[in-house]
Amino acid sequence: MSELIVHHLPSAWGLPSVSPFCLKLDTYLRIVGLPFTAVIDKVPFGAPKKKLPYIEHSGRRIGDSTLAIDYLEGEFGVDGNAGLSAGQRAVALALQRLLEENLYWVMVYDRWMVDANWQFFRDIVLGGMPLPVRRLAGPAIRRGIGRRIEGHGLGVHSEREIHAIGIRDLGAVADFLGDEPFLMGDRATTVDAAAYGLLANILLTPVASPVKEAGLARDNLVSYLQRVRDSYFH
Repeated sequence: MSELIVHHLPSAWGLPSVSPFCLKLDTYLRIVGLPFTAVIDKVPFGAPKKKLPYIEHSGRRIGDSTLAIDYLEGEFGVDGNAGLSAGQRAVALALQRLLEENLYWVMVYDRWMVDANWQFFRDIVLGGMPLPVRRLAGPAIRRGIGRRIEGHGLGVHSEREIHAIGIRDLGAVADFLGDEPFLMGDRATTVDAAAYGLLANILLTPVASPVKEAGLARDNLVSYLQRVRDSYFH
């Protein structure tokens, strides 16, 4: 069988990747037990969709973590949501959308647009570029990210409003998790891969944010992240 190669952004802060979507895919592969070879790309520009992660398998290059998972489930016959009912799968998908389509952009705002965070984050996320190029390209890339946040709709709000939105999203995840080991019950599923990828990149990094502080105050989220790490990254 052809080797599965997964392209990631670099690691930092004790996490396998600074990208929530790279960490999501890594976690998913561990949940379903698919062996893979990880390759670190310093910049995403050579990827099929100009962003990471992407996978290589049987001569194909597939970008986007969700599309990669869809491909893997069809190709290898695995199911990250095995055992879930149709209703549970619908709930898991809705929760994943909250994480990836809304809370994610709050994380992006804190990393790229809050000046104190940007001062050190730029050297991590743009670290693959030579220093002179980084100094020239950094401000332009940052402005482009700002436009994307505004295009999403989040960026039209004030910083205080953005953080309130993030805290509410994060609180909803904590409330849904409750005392369960994983989001959909006793075993980890695809939504846990997405949740770990994002929540670890918010709560377990030096990026300062009221959203991070609110998350660390929820004991079940802290123990959840440790549980996923102990289960799949030991």
